Amino acid sequence: MDNFKYIVRHLVVNISPYLVLSSYILDVVYALFNITNVGRTRAVVLDVHVAFGYMYTSFDIILNTVAIILIMFTRKQDSGVTILLIGRVIHRILFTLWTMFFYFLLDDAFDVGCILILLAAKIRQNKRHEWANLDSWKLELLLLVGRLCMCSIFIVWLDEEASNIFYIISVALLFPLSLGLSCQIFSFLTICAILYHDIFSNQASFVTGWDDSFLSVEYFMVMFSKLGGFLLLSVLGGGKWSIDGFRNRKAEKRDQKSGYRLMKNQTTA
Repeated sequence: MDNFKYIVRHLVVNISPYLVLSSYILDVVYALFNITNVGRTRAVVLDVHVAFGYMYTSFDIILNTVAIILIMFTRKQDSGVTILLIGRVIHRILFTLWTMFFYFLLDDAFDVGCILILLAAKIRQNKRHEWANLDSWKLELLLLVGRLCMCSIFIVWLDEEASNIFYIISVALLFPLSLGLSCQIFSFLTICAILYHDIFSNQASFVTGWDDSFLSVEYFMVMFSKLGGFLLLSVLGGGKWSIDGFRNRKAEKRDQKSGYRLMKNQTTA
C-alpha cells in the first residue's frame, strides 16, 4: 500500500506541472503558428500600428518559452516563475476589459496560485541547496499564498450565481481550503467539482460550442491547469501555516513528550 501511494505521489508530482503549464504552452504554440493573425488582432485591440502587434506577440512568445523551459527543465524555477508572472502582468495591463476587472483579477489570482504551488513542488523535488531546509519560511509562504490565491476559483463560482447546490459546494470547499484543513481530501473534492462545473454543468456548451476548434482545446487546457494545481496542492498539503500544519506540530510535540517520558522511565528503572 505504501509503495502504491509513493507511485501515485511520484506520478502526480511529475505530471501535474505539465498540466499547470498546459495553457501557457498552448498559447505559445498557437501564437507561433498564427503570429500574423495574433499580431494583427492585438494591434487592433490596442489601436496601434500592426508592427507593434507583431513585436509584442514575438516578445510574448519568447518570454513564455523561456519561462516554461526554466521552470520545467532547469533548477532556476524561481526565475522562470518571475518571468512568467511579468508576462502575465504586462498582458493583463494591455488587454484587460476594465469593466470586468474583478473577474480578471480573480482569474489571474488563481493562475498565480497554481504557479506558486508549482514552484513549491519543484523546489521540494529538486532539493536545491539554498532551500535545503524544507520548513523554511519562504517555502511556507509559497504554500500559503499559493493556496489562498487558488481559493479565488470558489469566489468566481459564487459570483456566477449557479444552482443552489453548487453554491453550497463552493462555500463548503472555500473555507476548509483557505484555512488549510484536510487539504488532500478537499483538493480531491475540488477536482471533482471542477470536472462537474467545466464539463457536466451548464458550462458544457463551452467544450464544443465554438466555431474555432482552438477555443475548445484552450478550454480543456485551462481545465487541466486547474486540475494540475489542485493535484499538487493535495500532495504538498497546506504547509506549516495551516490548520493541518498546526495539528501536525501538536502531534509531533505529543510524540516527543511521550518518547521523553518513556526514556525517563527506562532510565529510572
